[in-house]
Amino acid sequence: MSEIKKIIQQPLFKITSLNSVHILLKLVFGFITSKALAIFVGANGMAYVGNFRAFLNVVENFSLLGIQNAIVKYVSEYQYDKPKLKSVLATFGLLLLASSMLISLFLIFGANYLSKQIFNHSEIYSFVFYVLAILFPLYVFSTFCISVVNGFQEYKKVIYIQIISSSIALLFSVFLIYYYTTFGALISLVFAPVFVFFVSLFYLRNFISISDVFSFSSFDLSVVKNLSEYVLMALVSGVIGSFVLLEIRTDVIEITGLKNAGIYEGLQRISSYYLLFVSSIMTIYFYPKLSESNSNTKAIIINYFKTIIPIFAIGLALIYLLRHFIIKVLFSTEFETMETLFLGQLVGDLLKATSLIFGTILIAKKLTKAFIITEIVSLFIMYYSTNWMLHAIGIEGIVVAHTFTYFTYLLVLVIYFRKIFR
Repeated sequence: MSEIKKIIQQPLFKITSLNSVHILLKLVFGFITSKALAIFVGANGMAYVGNFRAFLNVVENFSLLGIQNAIVKYVSEYQYDKPKLKSVLATFGLLLLASSMLISLFLIFGANYLSKQIFNHSEIYSFVFYVLAILFPLYVFSTFCISVVNGFQEYKKVIYIQIISSSIALLFSVFLIYYYTTFGALISLVFAPVFVFFVSLFYLRNFISISDVFSFSSFDLSVVKNLSEYVLMALVSGVIGSFVLLEIRTDVIEITGLKNAGIYEGLQRISSYYLLFVSSIMTIYFYPKLSESNSNTKAIIINYFKTIIPIFAIGLALIYLLRHFIIKVLFSTEFETMETLFLGQLVGDLLKATSLIFGTILIAKKLTKAFIITEIVSLFIMYYSTNWMLHAIGIEGIVVAHTFTYFTYLLVLVIYFRKIFR
């Protein structure tokens, strides 16, 4: 009983428990959204939604350039040094304002071209890019706000923000999908981060002020110089990585057809829901811990493998056993062939979750060279193995390539960090 009591009293257990409630709500919300998409949009429309999500990742990562990781690190480091904290917030805030405005201009002038590229040579969705251009600064600052809250190590507030904003986004999304089908689904993707921005702003009101973020007098070039590692890592992982994923989705459409691309998008939605359990815990707990200069890296890795991975693996096993039921409940008969893709996706995601702690160490400790090399190698393997397997065995090839990529990635990282376990 005493051991159980000790576990329950640990901060990680408390955060994991609250986060599990958040994940459960996300799953319920995801079920409702996925069902709405399956009924009102169909596999073809879901393929467009997947492509647009991938494009959003590209422009968001290009605009942020890894600054979100730096925000968490420096806010955590300087939260008790008010002058330094103000200069960090102002520098990051002004940089993000400038980058988001540039992206907005790009979206306005390139709306028709982007619509043709993302939506299979169609310009009918150009209006979506104009809406995105108007809201993009808020889109970017939603990440800024939640990173600041995370930097203050207000773990519970981060989860509350996600729960509240997700609830609002759900109602908004279902309304738009029901009345405007594919167009409504695309618009709902644009608005979701905006809700995060306003909810985060409410929670931040006692920590920082608007003047702290947009103070030109507090802009510090020395902070910018320290961002070079984060920018390089973000260019590789965020921008190039997101672009590769967008290209893979385009290949799926061209090689296997729009319907198969929609089925694959449905599978990725399921994957994103359960991976959220690991990624959110990594963001709100493990990354801030690893960012501390005196952190015990070995102990943190062991803690991750003992607490998170076993729970995640059990969850994946249950999902595999219930795969037929999940497809039937979440989607429609149009998505039945998704069942053949589950095993490869789940095995690959287990390897991905296992490797995530090592990738996070590379970012937190600013091991830039190792991060860039491993990311470029993994992206190279991912793209070419996917393309080859799609031609060889069709849509099933994409999950085979997924598993192969993360097996190779994990193997390389284990070899790199082997000295930690000695």
